[in-house]
Amino acid sequence: MGAFSSSDMDVDKFFLFLCCVLLTVGLTEGRLRRTRRSACEFGTYQHEGKTCCLCMKGYRVLSDCTDKNETYCERCEDRTYMDHPNSDHKCQPCKICEPNANMEIKDRCSLYSNTVCRCKENFYCDRSAGCKVCHPCDTCEEHGLKQPCTEFNNTVCHDATGPAGTIVAVLVTLILVAIVVVFLLWKKRKLCFKDKQKQDPSRPEEDLPLKDVDLNPHLSEISDVLSWRTMKRIAHRSGMRETDIEAHELNHSNDAKERTFTLLQAWSQSQGLHGAYPQLIKTLRQMNERRAADNIRKIVEKEAQPHTE
Repeated sequence: MGAFSSSDMDVDKFFLFLCCVLLTVGLTEGRLRRTRRSACEFGTYQHEGKTCCLCMKGYRVLSDCTDKNETYCERCEDRTYMDHPNSDHKCQPCKICEPNANMEIKDRCSLYSNTVCRCKENFYCDRSAGCKVCHPCDTCEEHGLKQPCTEFNNTVCHDATGPAGTIVAVLVTLILVAIVVVFLLWKKRKLCFKDKQKQDPSRPEEDLPLKDVDLNPHLSEISDVLSWRTMKRIAHRSGMRETDIEAHELNHSNDAKERTFTLLQAWSQSQGLHGAYPQLIKTLRQMNERRAADNIRKIVEKEAQPHTE
C-alpha cells in the first residue's frame, strides 16, 4: 500500500515538471518573438495593430506578420526593383530607355536600383524638363564651335559678331570711311555723279526685298542656305510653339537638311503667300545673318530681274 502511494507521488511530480517545462518554453518563445521584432534590421511597419519587420532592398512583402509568424519577404521578379526597405507587396517596374527618344542604357536595372538612361552620341536633353527626349546637337557649320555639346547642354556656336564678325565690321567701317572721303572730294571738285535710281526708276531699292513673291518654288534652295540652328531661331522669333519645332526635329533627327526644309515650309505657310519672303529677309537682318539674307535674295530675285536681248 505504501509502494502504491510512492508511485502516485512520482507521477504527480512528473506532471508538475512537464507543466513547468511547457510554461518556460512558451514564455521563452514569446520573449524571443518580441526580441526579434524589436531588433528588425531594416525597420518596422504597422499591420492590423501588429508591428512587423520591413523587407530589405531588392525584396517585397509576400505575407505580413501575424501573432505566430514573422513578415515573409520574396525577391523582386525580373524587370522589377526595390531601392529601399519597404512594406510593399509589389516591386517597382524598371524604366525603359526609349530608342525613339534617342536614348540608350547607361546603367542596367538591378534588384536594388532602377535603370539609368542617357542620350545617344551627338544628342542632348533638357534636364529641367526631366530629360524625356534627346535632341540632336547643333553642328555650328557657319560660325564655328565655341563649346561642344554635352549630355545636358546643346552645342554653343560663335555668334556672327565673334572674331570673324569683328573683322567684317572693321572692313565695313573702312569702306564707309572711303565712301565719305570720295563724296567730300566730289563735292569739293564739283564732280557730277548721277543718281542711279533716277536713271532707272523701275529698279527696286537695294535695301528692300521685292513684294508679292511666292517662296514655295524656292524653299529647297533656301533650305540649303539656312542651317538648322538659324531656322530654329527664325521660328522662335515668329512665335512658333516649341512643341511644333521639336516635332520636326524628332521626325528627321538624322537629317539636318530635311528638318530645316520641313520647318521652313511650315513657317512659310504661317506667314502667308506673299508675306513670307519680306519677313524672312527682315528677320535674318535682325539676327545679323546678312550673308544668308543676301544669298536668299539672289535665289528669289534672279527670276524677277528684267531680261535684255
